[in-house]
Amino acid sequence: MKKLFYLLVITFSCSSFGQNLIPNYEIGCFVDYNKKIINGYYDFEYEPKTSLNVSYQASENFTKGYYFDNNGLKVNGLLKYSQSDRELKFKINEKDVEKSIRASESKGYIIGIDTFSVVKNVIVIGVFGDKLSGKSEFAENIENIGGKQFYKFIAEAANRSSYAKYIVKQSEASDFETFQSNKGKFKKLAADIFGSDPILKSDIENGKYDEEDIPSMIKIFKYRKLYGRDQKIFYNSSWDETDNHDEGAYYAKIESVQDSIFHLSYFFKNDIKIYEGDFTSFYPHKKKGVFVFYYPNGKIRKQINYINNKPKNVIEYFINGGIHRRYFYLEEDKIMYTQVNNDQGVSIFGSKGSMGKETFNDVITGKDVTYEFKDQQVKNVYYNDVNGDKVYQLCEKNAKPDDFKDLQKLINDKLKYPTESVQKYNHGYALMKLIVEPSGLVSEVELVKGVDMFCDVAINEFLSQFKNQIIWKPGKVDGVNVRQEIILPIDFSIIDTSSYKNHYYNFNPWFFQNMMMQQNMMRAPMGRY
Repeated sequence: MKKLFYLLVITFSCSSFGQNLIPNYEIGCFVDYNKKIINGYYDFEYEPKTSLNVSYQASENFTKGYYFDNNGLKVNGLLKYSQSDRELKFKINEKDVEKSIRASESKGYIIGIDTFSVVKNVIVIGVFGDKLSGKSEFAENIENIGGKQFYKFIAEAANRSSYAKYIVKQSEASDFETFQSNKGKFKKLAADIFGSDPILKSDIENGKYDEEDIPSMIKIFKYRKLYGRDQKIFYNSSWDETDNHDEGAYYAKIESVQDSIFHLSYFFKNDIKIYEGDFTSFYPHKKKGVFVFYYPNGKIRKQINYINNKPKNVIEYFINGGIHRRYFYLEEDKIMYTQVNNDQGVSIFGSKGSMGKETFNDVITGKDVTYEFKDQQVKNVYYNDVNGDKVYQLCEKNAKPDDFKDLQKLINDKLKYPTESVQKYNHGYALMKLIVEPSGLVSEVELVKGVDMFCDVAINEFLSQFKNQIIWKPGKVDGVNVRQEIILPIDFSIIDTSSYKNHYYNFNPWFFQNMMMQQNMMRAPMGRY
């Protein structure tokens, strides 16, 4: 059975009619559980309002890794950092008794893809405010820029909330220095570290930044240097920034820098262009102006205009270059269409310009999909299956489970985060397709967008027992039960305090805020910052 699921994952990059596709990107036209339309491609702005969740809680789990003792001896085992006492917890195996390792007893440790060093001169938050720690501390290595090594230190305050402090070591011979909350001390150290960048220096002197902005300042400092050297930014398959070019699945080129605006173009590792646009910040990413998305053949697929970091106006194109749809966001979840054309460039809207019907071929799945519009909004979406039966993707009253919590409980009981994926820090959304019959039973299940090989195998094994577990309320059109295709997003998330390199969370204000909330609830960091 395992071999079968691995085969499913390996052949996942081919469509049902034989064409080679880019895995987890060219997925076909769908409508997800939240009524969000996916027009053939899985794009970075996808952010489902409701999703199922498979999470790995770093604060509650030991993770494979190793530490170095004071003699430099590598010790393998299971590790977990405790924010409360700022010590490393270690076990040789699950049955072993836990022991504590102080920073003074170690030269550092590694968990998954992240390295933690021993630092000194750390400013911690005491009962009466900032104070100098009198001992060595563990801190995560987050960046090395021109010999300047930056660290992130995490601990628990007296009120049990988590906080972060950023530390720098300017050279091997220099001391560790902590960026402080005191404005005068912060400005002095920040100007010393980032002063070689004229724009950063000016912004520091003008009071634009404070202690909480250090991650953004590091990114800007790094990216300007990369731009000057015409170097790329590499990302792994989960869109986390990586210095290991061999594990890069994507890369970005900094095309231009004007003051604080960076124009970046993003590519697959085989140089196929994905999209480009302007950013004014990188922690989180803040988008400005028009972003252009491309078909794999290089033609423009979509343009999104961002105002105040939110999408406002969108133009979608056919692969022949003609305009397919224009629409704007009236509210976060409400889209109004101002233009819809067929592939001959003819408007499908009637004389009132607000209703009509179009049928187009989904070149990825091979299906002819029909959209029905009324009052400038999509009302119904459907296609005919191989037997000629109509299957709705969106209808007047969508199919729903009796209780969404039952679905999440089933996920909690049956679908576990693979250890191999946690070790590699692979995360992201999977998209699960199911067909809900008029009876409310699920007849078909399929994974249409995965996370990595190990997660995909786990999902496929879960899907094999999914059909008979949950009864749905079927979709309805004109009061009649209909057959409907449902796309359920599953969020595979590793919950820790590490978000510095995380493209996935930093790209999206909602994700970023959620990560910050999670950090305040956390008790242990484990990877990415």
